[in-house]
Amino acid sequence: MNMSPLVIAHRGASGAAPESTAAAIRLALAQRADMIELDVQMTRDGRLVIFHDDMLDRTTDGHGPVSDHWYRDLARLDAGSWFGRGFAGERVLLVSQALRRAAPCRVNLELKPTSRAAQLLARMARLLARSGARTRVLVSSFDPALVSGLRRRNARAATALLCHERWPAALRQARRLGCAAIHPHRSLVSAARVRQAHAAGLRVHAWTTDDRREAARLAAAGVDGIVTNHPARLAFLHPVPR
Repeated sequence: MNMSPLVIAHRGASGAAPESTAAAIRLALAQRADMIELDVQMTRDGRLVIFHDDMLDRTTDGHGPVSDHWYRDLARLDAGSWFGRGFAGERVLLVSQALRRAAPCRVNLELKPTSRAAQLLARMARLLARSGARTRVLVSSFDPALVSGLRRRNARAATALLCHERWPAALRQARRLGCAAIHPHRSLVSAARVRQAHAAGLRVHAWTTDDRREAARLAAAGVDGIVTNHPARLAFLHPVPR
């Protein structure tokens, strides 16, 4: 059993700060997260930004699809006030900015589906090659084509396949794709399945829980990481300061 799984901050410490912002990254670091999970989308002018939703409306004062906007326009938006007045002025981050702010913590970048996959993958491969952060970045996606496409462009990139159903098929696919990890929904996790993944050479990062009892169950099953909105709640998984 893995006695000390990674605590992975979901969109930063998004339970206590506006998701995907510098504030959420800072708080994740302060709460001793081992890895920070962030989502990647592409703007109209091909810039890679940290943003979860396809639409701007829920978490900014902007409107419409992220992909319809130039980055210079996104950079002016308020991405914090929706969460609380104390976070007014938080901005949409470029991936390169987020990687710098998260250093030296490991980062999981999730690629969101896009009709411009080739452009997204080319830019992501270049960013990993140039940023010097490749060794601390794990790139994941629900879309196997994005995972395989990144591996073709950068064979040294560490990748993971996300899944929320069809465990046997997802496990086989992650192995075929040469992934370093598989990221199942927590409901899929059992000790037997974790052993299967480990036998296939895959780490297991389960998503997402803020409940200590559920986190303890996942740890007992042997997972290598647990995604949470509240890293501080899972501090009990690290009984010895590291």
